Amino acid sequence: MAKRRTSATAIPSDALDPADEEVAPLYLALLETRHPTRDSLRSQGFSSQQLDRLLPVLEHRRMIQPVDGSTWSVVPPDVAMPAFAAQLEARARMVRTTAQAMSRVYLRSRAADRTDATSGVVLLESLVDVAEALHQVTTTAQEWVLSSRVDSPLSRYLLEAPRPISTTPFLNSRGEPLDVRLDIDPALLPEPDVLEIMQARVDAGDVIRLTSGLPFTGAVNDEGLAMIDLGDDGGAPVGILLNRAAGGGRVRAVLEFAWQLGTPWLPATTPASDSDHLEPRDRSILRLMAGGVSDAAIARQLGISSRTVERRVRVLLDRLNATTRFQAGVLAARQGLI
Repeated sequence: MAKRRTSATAIPSDALDPADEEVAPLYLALLETRHPTRDSLRSQGFSSQQLDRLLPVLEHRRMIQPVDGSTWSVVPPDVAMPAFAAQLEARARMVRTTAQAMSRVYLRSRAADRTDATSGVVLLESLVDVAEALHQVTTTAQEWVLSSRVDSPLSRYLLEAPRPISTTPFLNSRGEPLDVRLDIDPALLPEPDVLEIMQARVDAGDVIRLTSGLPFTGAVNDEGLAMIDLGDDGGAPVGILLNRAAGGGRVRAVLEFAWQLGTPWLPATTPASDSDHLEPRDRSILRLMAGGVSDAAIARQLGISSRTVERRVRVLLDRLNATTRFQAGVLAARQGLI
């Protein structure tokens, strides 16, 4: 009795790239058959139309190899599947690069509609406008971007966005990596997933510092384009986009000054120098403490008790011969511990 197979016509798909739910049953049937032929596959419930459409897909994915017009040899799954995965990863990289180029075209067209040509100022009237302005700053940069993050609507929006949005490396119009500096107010650190995202940004090549009292969430690039998230107090606008002539240089001056005041942030597992012999947990506590993070926030971030944090802070202060947390940060930086 022929095995019943799911009909391809029941699953809407692109004929050139059918869904895996269509291809997988055929591949499994090929694996189960010692010498698969067109007739043997038809006897298992596959129609001629399905075979005409799906067998070339499996050949393209290099999961089977044709022997003649009606017979195939099957590539072992432990060889075929990793090779297919590599193809998908290459396609994903190409899509990400293409998406950034298309975004630049889209954002330039949006900016052209909204920009006051005489003032070089764009008033941003919604959170979506603010997010698009940030994206415009990053996608029009040629060499570098400097960003700041405080507890603002845009920062919370980015924290809740799908992970690829906040973890994908930034590229310029030539497809080259940008030098990205990200300054974060320690007040954001207690938020869920912040450290995970910071780790991903470091892995993507960003340099991160912690600076208490940052004035706003914003960004500026080497072209002089800058944006500021003004927050939402019930009025409009909620943000502003500026070119160099309209004040982008002033935004850069503010962010550069704040950057110089910041404390470098590295993952807890990364020694700051050859003289750093701290345990990973103490290293993380010291870096967060030097960045102005409270004991309670450190405890939440590291998943330990406040009492443990207080005890380790006292130990670190003694080790550094410091009397205040600020002094401990300064001494730790001088000794290459953070």
